[in-house]
Amino acid sequence: MKKFRFFSFIIAVCIVLTVAAPGAYALEDPHLKSTDECLLIDISTGKPLYSITPEQNHSIASLTKIMTVLLAVEAVESGQVGLNDEVTASENVRYGMDVSSSNADIVPGEIMSFENLMYCALVHSANDACNVIAEYVGGSIQGFVTLMNKRAQEIGCINTQFNDTCGMLNRSDGHYSCANDLYLITMEALRHPLFYTICNTVDYTVPATNVHAEREIHNSNALISNNGLYGGGYIYDGTVGVKTGFTKPAGYCLVSTCEKNGLHLMCIVLGCNGPLTYTSVPGEYQNFMDSATLYDWGFNNFAYKTIFLAGERLKRFSVQNAKDDATVAVAPDENLQLLLARDVSENQIHIDVNVDESKLVAPINEGDMLGQVYVYISDELYATCNAVAATSVELEKSQAVKQSISGFFSSKGFKIAVGAIIGIAVLIILLSFVSKNRRRQQLRAKMRSQERKRVNRQSQQMQQNRRKIYYDDDYDDEYDDDGYYEDDGESQSYRDEYYDDDEYDDDGGYDDEPEENEFRQYFNEPEPKQSPREAGQWEEASLDDVLKSLGIDPDDYK
Repeated sequence: MKKFRFFSFIIAVCIVLTVAAPGAYALEDPHLKSTDECLLIDISTGKPLYSITPEQNHSIASLTKIMTVLLAVEAVESGQVGLNDEVTASENVRYGMDVSSSNADIVPGEIMSFENLMYCALVHSANDACNVIAEYVGGSIQGFVTLMNKRAQEIGCINTQFNDTCGMLNRSDGHYSCANDLYLITMEALRHPLFYTICNTVDYTVPATNVHAEREIHNSNALISNNGLYGGGYIYDGTVGVKTGFTKPAGYCLVSTCEKNGLHLMCIVLGCNGPLTYTSVPGEYQNFMDSATLYDWGFNNFAYKTIFLAGERLKRFSVQNAKDDATVAVAPDENLQLLLARDVSENQIHIDVNVDESKLVAPINEGDMLGQVYVYISDELYATCNAVAATSVELEKSQAVKQSISGFFSSKGFKIAVGAIIGIAVLIILLSFVSKNRRRQQLRAKMRSQERKRVNRQSQQMQQNRRKIYYDDDYDDEYDDDGYYEDDGESQSYRDEYYDDDEYDDDGGYDDEPEENEFRQYFNEPEPKQSPREAGQWEEASLDDVLKSLGIDPDDYK
C-alpha cells in the first residue's frame, strides 16, 4: 500500500508540473463543448497530454463511488468480507438521498449478496447500495467515510475530501475532488481485477431477493453501453469503464479509459452540460461528447516513437592507453520510446551522450557504465538513460606491465601485507624490550637475594666463631634443659685452666689483648672490628655502618 502511495505521489507531482497551461504541446487545442475541468493522460507513462485546471477542486457527484467500490473490493481481497456474504439493508439504506436520486430500489430488511451490492453501486450507480456497503464494511456510514478520506491520503490525493458514500453532497458541503486526484484514485482501483471487471460490465442481472424479483441493470456509461440511463449514440470503440456522475452543482461528469493505436489513455471531464444542467442542452450529454473529442485529439496527434534501441552505437570516444589507439563505442543500456506529438520532426530530437572522462582509460569491458544519455525535444529534456561501452578496449602491452606493477604495489593486498610486516616488527621489538627488561629485573632480584644470603652466612659464621671462643662442643652437656650449668666445679676448673681472673676487666672484657689475639689466630678468625655498640654509638648507627662493621660494602648489598 505504501508503494502505491509513493507512486501516486510522484504521478501527482508530475501532473502538476507538466500541465500548468491548457496545452502541453504546440498543437491546436481540442474543440470541447462545455467541460470546465478536464485531464487527458497517458496511462503507460503518466504523462498528461491535455488539461484544463486539473488541480482545482470540484463537485464530483457519483464519481465518488469509485472510492466506495475500491474500499469494498479491498475488503473482499483482505478477507474482511466475502463476495457471497448475505447483507441486510438497515433503516439507513436511503440516508442522504432525495426522491430523484439514482437507486436500485433496495428497502430496509432486504437481503442481497455483497457482490450484487457492488454491481448495483458501480454499474447502475445506485446510492442505496453504497449506504449498505458502507455500514457492512465500515460499521456505520460515517465510519466508512472516514476510511474513504484515509485511503485518499494514502493514494496521494492532495485536493480531495469526502462527506458521503455516493456523491449527493457537493463542494459547498465539503465534498469535492479534482481531475488529478480522480486519476490517482481510478488508477489504484483499476489495479484490482474485480473492480476492472465490474466497471466494464455493460449489463447485469441481480438475482431475486427476499423482497424483489430479479433486476436487470445497465451501465450508465454511454461510451460502452447503449442501454443505460443516458441512452445510446455515444459508443466509442476501445473504451473501458469507469464511472459517470451527475448533480446540478457538479454537472455531467465522466471518468473513462480507452486503448487504441498503441496508446492507453484516461479521460476525466467535470462540469459538462446536458439536459438537466442550468444551461440546458436538449438531447446532448456533453460529458460523453467531450470525452470522445479528447480521445480523438489524443489518438490523432500522439504516437510512440522509438528513439533508440539498447546497444545501438551512438558515439565513439578516444581511450587512454588503448591497444592500437582503439576507441570505444558508447550505447544506451535500454530501449527508449517516447510519446510524442506526431508533428515532432527528427530535427527537433537531440541526443546528447555525456561520458565520464576518468573512465575512458583502458582496459574497458563491454557493458561498463561510462556516463549518461540525454534526449531533448526542442531543447526540453524528455528522458535519460545509462551510457555503456558497446565494445571492449584492450590495454597497450607496455602500459599493461606498468599498470600491473603499479597495481601490485598500490593494491589493497600489498598494503595489508606491508602493514602486517611493520606491525609484526614493532611487536617483536616491543616483546624484546619487555623480555630484556624482565630478565634485567630478575637478575637484579637474584643478585640481591644472593647478597642477602652471603651476608646472612657471614653473620652466622661470625656468631659461631665467637661461640667457639668461649665454649667447646665437649661442654655442651654442662647445661641443663633451662640453659644452666649442671657442674659448676668442672666449669670453674675449665675457666681456671684457660683464663686468669686478671685477664678480665670490670666489665667482663679482656685485659690481655695479646692472649686474645693469639686465641683468635688459633681458630683462624680475623680480628673483629669494633661494633657500634662497643663504640658507644648504637643509637646513631645506620645500616651502612652496620654493614661496614661486618666487612661488607654497602653498595654491593644494595
